[in-house]
Amino acid sequence: MPALTPLRKPSPHVPWLDGLRGFAALWVVLSHVRILTGLPGIPVLSWGGLAVDLFMMLSGFLMVHHYILRRDKEPWDSVDTGIRFWQRRFFRIAPLYYVLLAIALLLGPWLGEFRDAIAAVWPRTATAPERYLDQSLLNLLAHASFVFGATPEFAFRTALPDWSIGLEMQFYLAFPFLMHAISRLGVWTVAFGLAIACFIAIFLFPAFFDRFEMPSFLVLRLHVFLVGMLIAFGLAQGRLTQALMASILILVLSGLVFNLRPVVAQIGVTLCLYYIMNDGSLPASRHLAPVITRLRALLSGRTSRFLGNTSYATYLLHLMVVLPVAGTLAQYDAYVALPAVLRFGLVLGLVLPVTLALSALLYRFVELRGIQLGRALSSPVPRPAK
Repeated sequence: MPALTPLRKPSPHVPWLDGLRGFAALWVVLSHVRILTGLPGIPVLSWGGLAVDLFMMLSGFLMVHHYILRRDKEPWDSVDTGIRFWQRRFFRIAPLYYVLLAIALLLGPWLGEFRDAIAAVWPRTATAPERYLDQSLLNLLAHASFVFGATPEFAFRTALPDWSIGLEMQFYLAFPFLMHAISRLGVWTVAFGLAIACFIAIFLFPAFFDRFEMPSFLVLRLHVFLVGMLIAFGLAQGRLTQALMASILILVLSGLVFNLRPVVAQIGVTLCLYYIMNDGSLPASRHLAPVITRLRALLSGRTSRFLGNTSYATYLLHLMVVLPVAGTLAQYDAYVALPAVLRFGLVLGLVLPVTLALSALLYRFVELRGIQLGRALSSPVPRPAK
């Protein structure tokens, strides 16, 4: 079996990823506010799903990036490495998620009333009432165990946009096995082999996969995570251009299974992400260097760091702020009569400061403590000297 190409040691922190995470979270917020205020579709603003794809690419990149950093201390073929990885990721995701999940299930019927008020004005925005009304123990257990994303019945059954969280946890579960396979077979073989296997499964079993209202099952989105993983390997191996070509090919192949229109947008996001991460080897690097340098500085600034730190909380929380505001206003004729852009601006101006403030508190008092606990539990216990 071919050995893994020798890896160059990457930098511990990639500061401009903070801004990218914050930008992706704001993109999702703007997209949902657009829907819930009756603003007609607008290119880019309407593509909230593409923002989630960006999150997945960033996740794929960061998981490989840190796995490479820890490789000397945490070998990829060690069972302990996988266990430590799962501990860190669980405590990174679960504490905040459990807090907001409990609130979302408790307040579900109340939030559903606001959602109904919005749908009464703009019927095309309506969603299934079960998303807000299901307070069953089975729904709670499905979400608390993170298996909900793999089940069509529960994948979209809370007031949170958490379908992607279930998807993320499936990726984390599979990730140590993916890295072990890559160490044995090589990144190109594994990436193309897995992507094609997923596409074949979707093609052969459309009745099953069509039951998912959102692409919350890993088979439906593994190719997007693979794009981020290829960026990390391309940088580490000094083969970024080859990784870019491989990423575009995987996305084009996905268009044969899904739809070519969103694939064009995914390729655009992929190109932007590759050039932001550019090590100087991509085509036209010299000409684009000034633009990339300024963009990296913008994405690494103080505001971007704040948005990046609070991005997970912002993503999970925002609908529980948007729905009461937009739902209350939708019951007033004067608000409904406003131009759509003014409705959008009014709701956004009301909900964004509250969402960011609450997200900052959640980050400080819930997320950070969970991260610290995960690191402490996953740290190897020093052996006593003999």
